[in-house]
Amino acid sequence: MASKHTRIGAKLITVAGIGALALMASAQEATRRQPVSAYPTPTEFPNQDLAAVNKYLAEARRIAGDELFPDFIHRCIISPRYPVRVRGIQFDGLVEPTKLFDQLYSVGQNAVSSHALVTSAGIVLFDTLNSPEEAEKIIVPNLRRVGLDPKNIKYIVVTHGHGDHYGGARYLQQTYGARVLSSAIDWDMMASEKGNGPFAGLEPPKRDMVIEDGQALVVGDTTLRFYTTPGHTPGTLSTIFPVTDKGQPHLVGLHGGTGGGRDIPGLQAGIKSYVRWREITSKAGVDVLVANHPLHDRGIENNELLRARIPGQANPYILGRDRYQKYMQVMETCSRVHLARLGGKE
Repeated sequence: MASKHTRIGAKLITVAGIGALALMASAQEATRRQPVSAYPTPTEFPNQDLAAVNKYLAEARRIAGDELFPDFIHRCIISPRYPVRVRGIQFDGLVEPTKLFDQLYSVGQNAVSSHALVTSAGIVLFDTLNSPEEAEKIIVPNLRRVGLDPKNIKYIVVTHGHGDHYGGARYLQQTYGARVLSSAIDWDMMASEKGNGPFAGLEPPKRDMVIEDGQALVVGDTTLRFYTTPGHTPGTLSTIFPVTDKGQPHLVGLHGGTGGGRDIPGLQAGIKSYVRWREITSKAGVDVLVANHPLHDRGIENNELLRARIPGQANPYILGRDRYQKYMQVMETCSRVHLARLGGKE
């Protein structure tokens, strides 16, 4: 049946599109009818050291330059001051699974990432989204859509003990027999908290492999190196592993807690971790940024670009060694900004 359309000016809009516009207009009108007193306000920091805030904010802006300006704005300003805006961008939503490198695939959703690393001995899966349902209804179908068999999941890396990262691990562990690994301290965190807050009652995976700082895991032809980088949680795990892009070798640095600390002790620990992580990744030659939330590595935008990539175009996840270091230095300096906002000192 032919589609029904109407013309508005020079634009052709479907009937369904008109309905969407009407709903949007209705929502905007409802918002305008709210009393101003109901509007969210920017987060205030009554104990802040304003001189230190301004100093580190200027330093982060300088380090970021133009190429990392969006990352600086998000981490230094939007996330701490305007969290409602972050929630509006980082909502639970379906996105296209995407091949990022010859061996690495994005199989998660809009709010939180899940990455599948293919080795000669099976799949290593980084994080498992919010729940068993998301593992079953998002990760598993996404793996199949990019030609991977979920039965080949051999290891699951839980980067840190928040429910949006271990939510589906128990399901995948029970369904496919995958080994699950995390740091000892975050295993304890998962067991004790069992999804407090919005994840109340969420069952963590059965305790399995404990990964130590500096430990290597060899999976077939691939070696992954793990480091504990406390800050976002006390036992956040970060990982370095090799990939190729159309046959050309690169090295991924997946920091397990790019969101940073949430309180003074977390921020203090996180700053030290960022300093150490920069030293580790600089020495190793890391040149690829992959994060466990799409908002932290421009995952949605990068994946769109990769699906439309034409011969000769660069892979947007490849920052290069210097730019990767600058990105982490921005994250480190924004942590100093936030620490100063809370009135803390290193």
